[in-house]
Amino acid sequence: MKIIFFLLLAANILLLALQVSQPVMQTRDNNSDTHVVNSEKIILLPAEVSCIVWGNFSLTEIESAETALQALDLNTPYRVTSAAPLTQYRVHTVPFEDQQAADREINKFRNSGISSFRILEQGTWFNSISFGEFADELSAQKLQKKLNLQEITGTIISKYLIKQKKISIFEADTSKNIALQSLIEQFPDSKLTQTTCERL
Repeated sequence: MKIIFFLLLAANILLLALQVSQPVMQTRDNNSDTHVVNSEKIILLPAEVSCIVWGNFSLTEIESAETALQALDLNTPYRVTSAAPLTQYRVHTVPFEDQQAADREINKFRNSGISSFRILEQGTWFNSISFGEFADELSAQKLQKKLNLQEITGTIISKYLIKQKKISIFEADTSKNIALQSLIEQFPDSKLTQTTCERL
């Protein structure tokens, strides 16, 4: 009797072990089949797509540019990113102790016949007098020489960078391209360029 009991117990344990292991094996088979099916459906998209870049804008202009783009109601995705900074050259005096001292110097310049200048109101050169800002150093040097001839010496040429932004416009077809041209009328110093951009 004991032998039959142990035989039945062993048979039940073996049967239970088979039932537990069988679904796991089926699940593995099913997963591998699914993996094969899904791998056929994977489509690699290019990292870059065709787009139109509109720029460049100073940090104070970018908000107005975005508003103008949204007003066209093109339902076109876009992204605002940093553009290459703009290099500028400024011809100016050393900073004065206070604005009154700068004003006294301005009176001297007016008496010398110079009327184009402004007092810088922030930054490293606060309370210095600027005579002009240029995109290239040669133009700044020409102004400095002209000032020297008018006996205004000791001016400085400083180089500085202006941060800029650009807008990348995606999914722009021919009709949208035509609509985008109106933005140039609102921002005549900007440019629209057909190029490729990193996918959104």
